[in-house]
Amino acid sequence: MRLLRRNVLLIYGVYAATLVSGLVVTPIIVGALGTEQFGIWALIGAILGFIGLLDFGIGPSLIRFAAEQRGRNARDETSELTSTAFAIYLLLAVVSVLLAVLLAYLLPLVVDISDEYVRAAQIAVVVSVGTFVLRFPLGLFGFLLAGQQRYDVLNVANILGALLYFGLAVLVLYVADGGLVALAVITAVVTAFRLLLPLVWLRRELPDLRVRRSLVTRRQAKLLLSFSSRNMLIQVASKVVFSTDVIVVSIILGSVAAGVYGIPAKLFALAFGVGIASTTLLFPLLSELEGADDRERQERYLLAGVRLGLAVVVAVGLPLVFLPDRFLEAWLPSDFDVDTAAPILAILMVSLLFAQPGHLLAQFLVARGRHGRLAVARLATVAVNLLLSIAFALWVGIWGVAVATLITEAL
Repeated sequence: MRLLRRNVLLIYGVYAATLVSGLVVTPIIVGALGTEQFGIWALIGAILGFIGLLDFGIGPSLIRFAAEQRGRNARDETSELTSTAFAIYLLLAVVSVLLAVLLAYLLPLVVDISDEYVRAAQIAVVVSVGTFVLRFPLGLFGFLLAGQQRYDVLNVANILGALLYFGLAVLVLYVADGGLVALAVITAVVTAFRLLLPLVWLRRELPDLRVRRSLVTRRQAKLLLSFSSRNMLIQVASKVVFSTDVIVVSIILGSVAAGVYGIPAKLFALAFGVGIASTTLLFPLLSELEGADDRERQERYLLAGVRLGLAVVVAVGLPLVFLPDRFLEAWLPSDFDVDTAAPILAILMVSLLFAQPGHLLAQFLVARGRHGRLAVARLATVAVNLLLSIAFALWVGIWGVAVATLITEAL
């Protein structure tokens, strides 16, 4: 409430910087890597989406509990919550290192990759997955700031991070002719920057916060993991719908096809991010109002968020539905397969009309602590999406995978 207007302005500043950076940098990346290496990079990004599920839904739960404790004026509970979550995250960081090595070994066995790119792909996987060693423990404090509605601090770090990514990508890929490994290192450096910068404001916002081993309790761990387990099921469903596409295309149709599909998928992710940008800010607010037992204002903010999010999605996605080929031709190198990518882009943009309000309504139920049945329903759509993606990829080809996503989001 207190920072909502500032947060809305800054979060759109983040996405403006991200969009500009992405629109400029993506052709540079495609030109520097080529379609096959870009396909490998898109596959790694999809894998990272699933690695993020190691969070077990703890991140959104931390935001919810921190905001709810703020609404009840019970901040003394936040130190116990933070200490317990930090211990869990340290274990997850170790697991992510082991996964990085395993995935690097399995990647060339599962996906058809040219021999000349196998070593670079394996190193890029290790570096990219290894980034979660930082993301798990340090990301905890970002969630706490979000629970205090200090998205303005996080957004400043994200804006500066987008600018840093743009500068490093241009310098290393375009000027120095870097490759896949260099791109993975750039991403790791920018991620570390985005996680570390907000810590400067943490003590100011939570002066009484303590992270101590003595504050780690079984009761708090049980409460956090019990609530987070249902969050995780919702996250699993979202990741499968959004990330499985590229993986299915890679395994069934190869890394070159994944490169073609990766461009529409990237634009879909950017458009979806813009659509949920302002409504994501409502999550800690809805949670705080839950703690204050103010249902009337909860519902009012929810309806406003649905209207605003849909308006943004229509404004961003509609041009790409009707003129996808024109946009891709103007944006990408001339040797890119626009004819194949254009219908995929149009289909994915239509699915935004279902994805955006679904995301916000899910957040509302999590804030209310009423998301158990939603988690079960989302798991059913996961099975539908995976089966349809595989069947359509084999039956009609690459654009059928996008149709599977559209059907799943509508469901």
